[in-house]
Amino acid sequence: MIEVALGSDVLSIKEAIEFNEHVHKEGDFIITSYCCPVWINLLKKVYTKIMPEVSPSVSPMIAMGRIIKSLNENIKVVFIGPCLAKKSEAKDKELIGAIDYVLTFEEIKLIFEVLKISPKDLKGLSSIDYASTGGRLYARSGGVTEAVWDIVDHLFLEKRKLFSSIHVDGVRNCQALLKDLEEGKVKASFIEGMGCTGGCVGGPKVIISMEAGRESVEKDAKASAIKIPVHSTILMNILGNIGITDLDKFKDQCSMFEREFK
Repeated sequence: MIEVALGSDVLSIKEAIEFNEHVHKEGDFIITSYCCPVWINLLKKVYTKIMPEVSPSVSPMIAMGRIIKSLNENIKVVFIGPCLAKKSEAKDKELIGAIDYVLTFEEIKLIFEVLKISPKDLKGLSSIDYASTGGRLYARSGGVTEAVWDIVDHLFLEKRKLFSSIHVDGVRNCQALLKDLEEGKVKASFIEGMGCTGGCVGGPKVIISMEAGRESVEKDAKASAIKIPVHSTILMNILGNIGITDLDKFKDQCSMFEREFK
């Protein structure tokens, strides 16, 4: 079992590099695209004029699946989360092969009930942190922005003054923001959107309230021993095992974390 937040950490690095390459002056902006299938579909089908400003990154789910299969091609990968749209994303022709099955939290809960498995009554196994604070924050609205900012602030000091962000959640708010973007009414340089209210913690197949989910996410994120993923020796070792050996050359070596919007 692996936290998908580890995939988020990889993409935080990638998005920071994309920002550095994409934003050079006031008025430039980048649309971070990879987390939410609803956000991506709105861009692809409705707001096509601003597609050139969309980052080509895959989602953390796809990134983590590709990492796992790069390390062991015989493994079957099951993604578990609160999102129904991830089921269709896993079958997307551009992305197929990274994820074999998608189960929701609700489905896992039913499986546990049928098999009489009570996770809270099981003894935990000792483990170490693999994911960073920012990677875990992806589960709630605004988390992607915070994670990417931390890396921009750390790696690209000259771009800090150009980093201004806006994030929205909920389909109507996403639509309104994208419309304003097309009309040139938004001044931010880093744009984040999530289709569900509150982000993934407000997904359609959650089994606790959005508020409780957000609180849990914040608690786990703050508890991580890794604050910025570029400081994680575990992550750097994993990247090395899949052929990414130098952050300075990350952009040239990370094609497995990119997609083409067709």
